[in-house]
Amino acid sequence: LGTIYPGKWIATAISKGGQTTPLYRTFYPEDVDVSVPHVAPLCYGREDGRHEPFLRKVSTEENRQRIEQFQLEVLKRKATLLPLFEQYCQEKKYLFRAPMAEIYDFCVLEYSFALWQWGTPTSTIPATDSSDEVLFKHLMQISEPGYFDKQTSTASFFVQAARELGYYGYDTRPFKKYLTIKSSKDYLRRLMLPEELRNMPFEKTLSRRIKKFLKKEDPKMIFIYGENDPWTAAGVTWLKGKKNIHVFIQPGGSHLARINTLTEEQQQEAKQLLKQWMEE
Repeated sequence: LGTIYPGKWIATAISKGGQTTPLYRTFYPEDVDVSVPHVAPLCYGREDGRHEPFLRKVSTEENRQRIEQFQLEVLKRKATLLPLFEQYCQEKKYLFRAPMAEIYDFCVLEYSFALWQWGTPTSTIPATDSSDEVLFKHLMQISEPGYFDKQTSTASFFVQAARELGYYGYDTRPFKKYLTIKSSKDYLRRLMLPEELRNMPFEKTLSRRIKKFLKKEDPKMIFIYGENDPWTAAGVTWLKGKKNIHVFIQPGGSHLARINTLTEEQQQEAKQLLKQWMEE
C-alpha cells in the first residue's frame, strides 16, 4: 500500500490489537513511521504472575475491600445463587468444560479483574445485605459466564494466549473456604481450550523477542495505559530513558484509556509528538 499512499504511516490498535502493534513493529520495524499501541500487555507466561499483586494494590484499600466483600458474599450464598446461575446459563445455552459450581467460582474470581478492567465505579457494588436477585444481577453485569462458554467467539484468542501471548491468573487465597475448586491454576488450558490442544506448551520466544527489541531499539512509539487497568500490570511501563518511545498512563484510567482520555497535559504532549513526527 505504500506505493499507493506514499505519506507517513501510523499503526494503532487497542487491547489484543494493541499487543499486535509492537509485535508488528518488532518483526517489520521499517513498515510504519509511528506506532500507537493502546492498553497493550506484554505477558511472559500463560499465567503471567504480575496481575494478582497489581489487584492487591490497585486504587484504595476501601475500594478493594468493597470488591472482596462482594465476592465473599456471593460465594457464601452459593447455595441460593447457584440455581439462579444454572437457570441463567441454560437460558443462554452455554456449554462449559467444567461443572456449573466450578464455573460459578471462576465468575466470582474473574469479578475483580473485570470490574477494574472496564472502570466500573465501586459505588455500583450492592451492599452485602442486598437480596439474592440484586447480588446475582450485579455479578452477571460484571462477570458474565459467557466468558467461559465452549462456543465463545474468542476461542481463537484463548488458543493464542495459551500458546504465546500469555494471560493472567487468579488469587484464590481470600476465598478458599468457600470455593468448590481446589485451585485455579491452569484454568485457561482447562476451561478455554479444546481437548486436542490441552497439552500445548507455552512458548516464550515471542515475548522475549518483543522485549529485546523494545529495550535495544528506539522506534517512534506511544504506549497508552490506564492506571487501574489490570492489564497495565503487564504493560511496558518499565521502559525508561528512551528518546522516541513514550509511555502515558491515564490517572485512574481503565482498559478504555485512549489519547483523548489522558489528562490535558498528557494529551498535548502526545499530540505534539505525533504532529512533530508526521512533519519530519
